[in-house]
Amino acid sequence: MRGFASFETVYLGFPIWGETTPPVIRSFLKAHDWSGKTLQPFITHGGYGPGNSMAILRSHAPGARIEEPFVLEADQERRTLNQVKEWLGK
Repeated sequence: MRGFASFETVYLGFPIWGETTPPVIRSFLKAHDWSGKTLQPFITHGGYGPGNSMAILRSHAPGARIEEPFVLEADQERRTLNQVKEWLGK
């Protein structure tokens, strides 16, 4: 990735596959120098949570300051919207 060295903060989004971080994300993390960078993960999952993804980020991005992830279940947005619509309709 060109220009990576100039980034101070990297927003990294990915889905959870088999309760862990996908291989392509692991490769991306290993390919770069994370020293002094802030890593802000955002994660989607199918219902089992972020799994061991945070441990993977810590081990594959040494030197990064890893922020608390934004985690969203795959259809959480749709369920929330449906609940609000139902509530407003009463």
